[in-house]
Amino acid sequence: MRRLLCSLLLCLPWLAFHADVRADPRKDWDDFRAGLTEQAAGPTGMYAIQDVAVIAPGDAAHLAAARPADVRWTKQRGDAGAITLSYRDGKAMLEGKGLAAVDLIQAKDNQQTLPNGLTVRITPYEDSLKAWLYNPALTAQRFKGLSFFPYDPKGVVTGHFTRKDVPVAVSHLDSRNHTGVMYWIGDVALPIQGKTYTLRAFNKQKDWKRIDHVLLFFTDKTSKKTSYGGGRSLETHFPAGAAPQSMTFNLNTMYSFLCAHSQYYNCPINLTTFVPVELKYGEKYPPSAK
Repeated sequence: MRRLLCSLLLCLPWLAFHADVRADPRKDWDDFRAGLTEQAAGPTGMYAIQDVAVIAPGDAAHLAAARPADVRWTKQRGDAGAITLSYRDGKAMLEGKGLAAVDLIQAKDNQQTLPNGLTVRITPYEDSLKAWLYNPALTAQRFKGLSFFPYDPKGVVTGHFTRKDVPVAVSHLDSRNHTGVMYWIGDVALPIQGKTYTLRAFNKQKDWKRIDHVLLFFTDKTSKKTSYGGGRSLETHFPAGAAPQSMTFNLNTMYSFLCAHSQYYNCPINLTTFVPVELKYGEKYPPSAK
């Protein structure tokens, strides 16, 4: 499963996974469900998040020596047993007692497991870093499973993409009251249940040479009922810089804004398009209670 460095949610960890629409859309759906479940239930998954800090260039955050369940990021270094993550000179140095100093920007998966069993991972966030602290013990306490609508072949549709030659910066407010920027890269005319709806397509990048997917953000008549009220995302991928006019979208791979699963994500709240039908595809909400 491809793990993209996220801005989103913002980590736009809605970019933490994706499903490309290939020759077998049903397999895309199976891969999508498996990948999303992995992102939820893994040792560095959504339900293992214990704390998050945003570290600006030149700053640092610290983890005090304490019981693993009590560890949180602080601005004060505290005792000699603290772990420190500093972001300076293009490096994200993690160091402290019992830990060999490591630059997380260069580390595998941008993460490091600490002597106490917790894991620190970084992702870019605007011009700063998000420092994610994971406690794998939390997953067993919190995660009960995910819920999905049944697969529907009618959810595999072909849309027409009208590209913007120059992506337009769109400022948006997120669920943690931060302001972020996404780029409106074009519009998708998408046929759904006999009508065609036009949705804005977004990306975190503004350079067409680096843009390799479109993101669509929906609310619909299932929102706040059988799907997440804040919105859901849909994406499809293509070779970087080569967005085709005709794109296939598998609505069965729509997923909830990740705020449905953790308060620590920064989910956009004013980029969605309301589609006035029931989109009974993809991820349901709330998660399974089993």
